[in-house]
Amino acid sequence: MQAIQNEGKTGETMINQYLSGRSEAGLRALAATVTLTVTLALATLTGAEAKTTMRLAWAGSEDAPYAVAANTFKDLVEARSGGEIEVQLFCCFKMGGEQEMFKKLQLGTLDGAIIAQNNAGPFFPLIDLFVLPYIFQSYEHAEKVVDGEIGARIAEEMLEQTGVHLISIADISFRNIYNSKRPINSIDEVAGLRYRVPKNQVMIDTYKAFGAEPTPIAWSETFTATQTGIVDGGDSGVYWMKAAKFFEITKHYAVTEHFALTSPFLVSDKFMQKLTPELQDVVREAGHEASLAGRQNVRDSEAALAAELKELGVMFTSPDKAPFIAAAQTVQDAFVAERGAPYGDYLEAIKAAAGN
Repeated sequence: MQAIQNEGKTGETMINQYLSGRSEAGLRALAATVTLTVTLALATLTGAEAKTTMRLAWAGSEDAPYAVAANTFKDLVEARSGGEIEVQLFCCFKMGGEQEMFKKLQLGTLDGAIIAQNNAGPFFPLIDLFVLPYIFQSYEHAEKVVDGEIGARIAEEMLEQTGVHLISIADISFRNIYNSKRPINSIDEVAGLRYRVPKNQVMIDTYKAFGAEPTPIAWSETFTATQTGIVDGGDSGVYWMKAAKFFEITKHYAVTEHFALTSPFLVSDKFMQKLTPELQDVVREAGHEASLAGRQNVRDSEAALAAELKELGVMFTSPDKAPFIAAAQTVQDAFVAERGAPYGDYLEAIKAAAGN
């Protein structure tokens, strides 16, 4: 014990001698050096702790249309956040089906997702406006609505009602009818065919109005259901017709453009609340830019994909749309009558945007 005490005194004496031999200026410099070293160490530790992981999912494959928006978003966010946000991507139903993803966004167990708008409808009925048949007259009309005041108001209401941010629309494309039985040259030839639809009442009612037999089936089960004859067909844009390989089992494709796919890029509010206001802006801006990139990719590829599908044996027809549009009007009228004035006001505003 005495030896330890002596060693302690010796060490203390050596330190005192060292310090007494330095000038006041030297001591200040030493103190500054120590302070800087500690500060840098703490900054490094804090930076490591501040890094936030964002999990972004979609149901399709790695090369599906949503993948372009997702990968663009990842690159933009990681660069603009200076590495403070790391985006992890999950395709191929790894986070469940699209309605399951929406639930996870509400719970905060998933941070972001790109889904079809009809699968947000059960949680946020107002978005069913974008599901209505022939709601958009053209791509430009759809873009004017979703990127304009109407889209902003709907996004505000979604956040208020569900706790989920509608950042932007990642895909705008039109859905056409495919089937394995016969070419469709008129609305009369739709009658009697069993068509797969999502579990969405507007879409079910639309196919009934067309004279078909709608069968609600989850997207993940659609290929098998069509292949085994549970249904005769369904609908999709040319991008999904190719990406999901429906051309392998259905050879008739009627260009009806009855539904517009307007897929929302969604982010959980529980995730956003983890971020500084500056990083929230990074997520919003990157989400919108990535969505524009996703849309453009689909538009740029549609003509080439249609040509590929024809080479693969898919037969395209172009039935008169007027009877389809007339049938769709009955669905729109019933929709407004059932849901009331706010929906009717939005519907009129959407229609008016086509002429602005």
